[in-house]
Amino acid sequence: MCILYCFCNCVPLRTIIYVNDTEIEGGSYTFSTIGEYTVKAIYQGITSNILGFQVLSENERALTVDVAKAMRNQTITFGLLDEDGNNTAPEATFYVNNSPISGFTYSSNNEGDFEVYAEYMDNGQTITSATKTFSIFIPNRKVVIEDYTGTWCGFCPALIVAINELNLRTEDIAVVAIHKTASSHPDPLDFLRITDLQEEFGVGNGFPKAQINRTTPWVARSGPEFIIEDTGILAMAGSDTDVTIAINSQLNGSELTVETKVKYENGSQAGDKLVVYLLESGVAADQANYFNETPGHPFEGKGNPIENYIHNDGLRNSLSALFGDNIPETQPYQEYTKNYNFSIPSNYVGNNLSFVVMVVDSENNAKNAQVAHINETKDFE
Repeated sequence: MCILYCFCNCVPLRTIIYVNDTEIEGGSYTFSTIGEYTVKAIYQGITSNILGFQVLSENERALTVDVAKAMRNQTITFGLLDEDGNNTAPEATFYVNNSPISGFTYSSNNEGDFEVYAEYMDNGQTITSATKTFSIFIPNRKVVIEDYTGTWCGFCPALIVAINELNLRTEDIAVVAIHKTASSHPDPLDFLRITDLQEEFGVGNGFPKAQINRTTPWVARSGPEFIIEDTGILAMAGSDTDVTIAINSQLNGSELTVETKVKYENGSQAGDKLVVYLLESGVAADQANYFNETPGHPFEGKGNPIENYIHNDGLRNSLSALFGDNIPETQPYQEYTKNYNFSIPSNYVGNNLSFVVMVVDSENNAKNAQVAHINETKDFE
């Protein structure tokens, strides 16, 4: 069956259309072979969303799934389109993981990967559609760890040790290193609005300081030593929650575009905000180290200062308002999307950039977070 799909006569100059990742000429394409296709466009280095097409044989019906990745208990609706585009789902029987369901909607409290197909009658014969897959997930919580630090701070490697240990024990943390410069020791990652953060969250100047989910201090023992087991971080990390975040970014030259999405299982709450932080890793700068002569310490013998120490996850800029942009009332399972544009300064290294995106409540407590590298598409999870 031959299908002609016209993308638009107003396709911008220098836009390239890809069908199954193969470049085509112009803005239209004739699908002459039965099968499934993906279509995308790239304009000035920015990639569009991806559309899916299914080319059918005569009298075959197309199975559709309205949500390919659904949250726990979210309703998924199946369709069955005939050659004229009519939805014949009410006439069919749908099977999920080989078991028939009532009607043409499905939801589950269990996460996992699922298969669906439909059976329908055509000219007295029972026809089985193609099988499609979908998934159901329960959002996992990422714990936000904010490290108030400076290259001049000789005790700050103590917190670095604890964060490195956390990274070995869980993937479900989002680390933001917030640097403060000193008049005698300028810090290349100095965040100009660090004082605003300190005032809001009651963070003193005796660095290192750490905050958990923005508002809870991580108190060091004498030494100083930051003990993971004192915090409950590992119990929270990866636990079930009811809000999830997705990130998609494109860096074209110095122009950055970021798409953020938020989805709630139970709907938003008044005062919820979206915080979008731009970070940079791989910044080399000498780090003061008061543990150079401490026996058994991970930073023993590294020097004081440690020359050209590599600093990661440094907060460079806030694409949102510093304490977040208001999230409007959002119904359960509805996607809230907000886009950001930013011109990258010349002293940032584009390939070393990343994001921490948080949803915080009216009291600035982080409800969940997501982490993504530059030019990475990070789906809901």
